[in-house]
Amino acid sequence: MTARRRAILNVSATGFLVLFATLLVLFWARWGCETTRRGLLPRRTWSLDLDVSSLIMPRTAQEPNGVRGILHARMDMDQIDSEMLGAFQYLATRAEGAPDWPIVVRGGNGRDGMRYYYDRSLRTLVHESSEAVHQPNGTYATKATVAYAGPEGVADKPDRKIGRFSDPLVHFVGGNLDRPVVYDRGLRRFFAVDWHNKTVEQGPELPAKMAAPVDFDWPRKQPGNLSLYLETSEPHYVHGEAPDRTLVLDEAGDVRMLNLETLEYGGLVRKLDRDGKEYSNVARFAGRLPAPDTLFPPVGHVTPDDLSAYNVLPIFFGKGDTYAGCAVAVVSRDATAMKLEVFDANGTSVVMQPSVFKDPFTMAAGVGRHVPPSTVSALYFEAPGAAVLTATKYMLECLHPPVLLWLSYFTTSDTEAIAGHQSLFMLADSFAAMKARQVDLPAISRFTTSLVFLIPGVFLGVLLAIAIDRDARRMGVSRRSRRLWAAAMVLFGLPAFVTYKLTRPTTARVTCANCGRDRWVDWEKCHHCGSLWLVPELIPPAWRVIGRPEEQTDNEPSPRPEETISGKSEV
Repeated sequence: MTARRRAILNVSATGFLVLFATLLVLFWARWGCETTRRGLLPRRTWSLDLDVSSLIMPRTAQEPNGVRGILHARMDMDQIDSEMLGAFQYLATRAEGAPDWPIVVRGGNGRDGMRYYYDRSLRTLVHESSEAVHQPNGTYATKATVAYAGPEGVADKPDRKIGRFSDPLVHFVGGNLDRPVVYDRGLRRFFAVDWHNKTVEQGPELPAKMAAPVDFDWPRKQPGNLSLYLETSEPHYVHGEAPDRTLVLDEAGDVRMLNLETLEYGGLVRKLDRDGKEYSNVARFAGRLPAPDTLFPPVGHVTPDDLSAYNVLPIFFGKGDTYAGCAVAVVSRDATAMKLEVFDANGTSVVMQPSVFKDPFTMAAGVGRHVPPSTVSALYFEAPGAAVLTATKYMLECLHPPVLLWLSYFTTSDTEAIAGHQSLFMLADSFAAMKARQVDLPAISRFTTSLVFLIPGVFLGVLLAIAIDRDARRMGVSRRSRRLWAAAMVLFGLPAFVTYKLTRPTTARVTCANCGRDRWVDWEKCHHCGSLWLVPELIPPAWRVIGRPEEQTDNEPSPRPEETISGKSEV
């Protein structure tokens, strides 16, 4: 390997390590800044309560003994902070011990137990069960059984005849573990698996232009970071699930009804008209994900990828035979605001409740009606210390490589919210990226406004390039190398500066005897002309001076002329 290749390899390896280490430090600094920001507000801020008595039973809502219903939405900040760390999320998904699927459903206790999971290598659903069998001698023995389910059927072995799933979503109807409903995102169909009868029922294939479902199984058995529940008065019975229907959320942010018996997407449901009478209709649309308040708020509704958390609660009256509507709660991408919206049985929005901060220190002085600020404005500017955290977040973004900031601006719309927080290279939650998601503005307006946030990082790279160019000239670096380092400074900023400092030449150059240009003295060949580094050989003399010669004294007689001529002395 030549000296030039060694130098290129050394700079490349050092640059990658420096880039990774710098981005890792900036990631933890940003995470600490965001966590501290959300901790500025009290816990009661991250909750919403809404009276929906008139929705669940309009005819008796105003009666003294009528049905009362209060919706409660609660956000768990600790859960959201941990989910924004990819390592914690990975450990949480593996805690259950599933072979390949992060979701494991268990049922039964002791010897009688069961487990469901999706085996990615076999691409089948696996049902493991065990039961205690009574023996003739009076003892019990454990009998274990395993069944495999694919889109074509159920078998005791992973046979090819049962087919293969590609990317399934599973819903357990009414908590019944023996009949899960599966949606396969690759096959674009719903399936009903009957483990007891060992059959699989297929639903109709969804149209290609229709938005694909991304989530269902409401209400969630483990709501995680966002819980949504309905509190009602007795003796009326209102619950959030029905044995034959459920709501499905698609990738466009729309909520639609699914008939669990016929597997028809947008199935037959019973609704209430204005007079309170029931009638049948196909509910093709049940609701949408509302757009929460953000620093640069979007218009209308959002998609699931734009939210750090969401939850849907279908509301059924009685024993699930009457559909009253649904409630949808969402949390913004940066987890600074909540919103709760309620839709009636016709899919019409009837009430919306955004998260509003009402602590005394945010109340403006003066006379007149005061509108409480949202949690977004409080967390970014108004709460004590919020402005400092906002400025710190922006300075950390300016230290990020400018080329990655520019790429984040163009790719933020395709980045999922939680994945954006976990990203080490792209900053999908930066100020420039937040502005890029404001799709209600023209593209040219969004871009020019985002330049305000992107230019300081580029300006820092230019300053570093000027400083490096001066040092490189002093060390005799070639013009081509100086241009490459300048381009690296503008593109990568601080990591490129640290890389140069670690790999910079430590000795000055000398003139090459062959081409006359500056060359390194520690390289075997000139990096300009390739001539060898010729060092003149030092030949030691044949004599040495061991000590100082004796000085001639004045008392010593001078030699006679004949001794000087002959070089001999007479005795």
